[in-house]
Amino acid sequence: MTIQLQIIGLLVLAAQLLGAQVHSPLSQSLPPCAERPGFRDPPWIDGRRYCLENVIRDPDGGDLAFTALAAAPDGTLYAARPHTGEVLAITDSDGDGLPDEIRVVASDLTLPNGLAYHNGALYISAGSRLYRLVDDQLDILVDDVPVGSSGWGGSVIVGPDNRLYVSTSASCDFCVPPQPELGAVLSYALDGSDRQIVATGLRQAGDLAFLHGDLWATDSARTGLIDVPNLDELNAVRWGAHFGWPYCVGKDNQPDELAGDFDCTTAAAPALTFPTGSTPTGMVAYTSDTLPDLNGSLIVILRGSYNQPDLRGYAVVAVRFDEQGVLLGYDLLIPFENVPAGRTGYSLSDMNYRNSGFWPYRPLDITVSREGWLYLSVSGGQILVIRPA
Repeated sequence: MTIQLQIIGLLVLAAQLLGAQVHSPLSQSLPPCAERPGFRDPPWIDGRRYCLENVIRDPDGGDLAFTALAAAPDGTLYAARPHTGEVLAITDSDGDGLPDEIRVVASDLTLPNGLAYHNGALYISAGSRLYRLVDDQLDILVDDVPVGSSGWGGSVIVGPDNRLYVSTSASCDFCVPPQPELGAVLSYALDGSDRQIVATGLRQAGDLAFLHGDLWATDSARTGLIDVPNLDELNAVRWGAHFGWPYCVGKDNQPDELAGDFDCTTAAAPALTFPTGSTPTGMVAYTSDTLPDLNGSLIVILRGSYNQPDLRGYAVVAVRFDEQGVLLGYDLLIPFENVPAGRTGYSLSDMNYRNSGFWPYRPLDITVSREGWLYLSVSGGQILVIRPA
């Protein structure tokens, strides 16, 4: 690890020690989950620990409504609606602690797809631009973020070093990128200056999060490899690392068809893999004691496979670490089946086909509120909340 990332890691740990969630007194008096009008079943969740409730349903949002979420300390929930070019602020109008009133705070953007709230400012990734929104004043910080032919930008996060970190997708599914900034993690000063390349070799870096002294990034394998197991990735980002795409694949970084003279032994291996085609996208670090079973974990969205009879993904998972911050693995958060001892449960694919999961909708993004609740966006214009049972 470079000295620069060592310093960032120490800042991450300090922020986690100081970052206790602020609890809203109104939110603590909500009635039991099953008595709430938005109670959700399905998708299945462990009802002994968690309440899953529908907060927002926006039928005009389209299939990819709310591809990014961010929560502010004042209780405002921000959501990106890329196909209308808007960013929404959703606030609590009835005092029950849950956001319900939608207001457009930014419009005429190109595919807004990443949000991060930091020190009174909302940072927005939209196509080739990075914006900063403060008190309804929208400023362009960067207008030349590298994007592929699709025009979609990546995610954005503010690091503990007070720099912006931005993910970029590759310009193609399987080719040598024309510039190193495509399929990469970039870093900028908060004013948009001083662009630096943090890491490369990522085909579709879905989201970023800081936890346990590390910067984490998700990635998805190229098409054509659906029959090769466990090629979607969670990566611990190191400054200057190359994660293999398009030359190497898999946890062992085996040479792919384009490897040529590239030495795959030098590529950084993924820290964890997911089923190929599960498409890890949204991610958030959870450091609150509100949902104690999740404290210290990464919550990752597996958006789901395409054109496959065996449904992969369509799930929310918790990536677990031990007390020293060593990664242990992951388990399903949604959909979750409470299987009695001695019985065999349904597979993830079966749960989705049985209408006990997200399918035919897809989970899109996730964020943590000031109360320590998780807000989860789902295709079709839905936002759900996960709070204590």
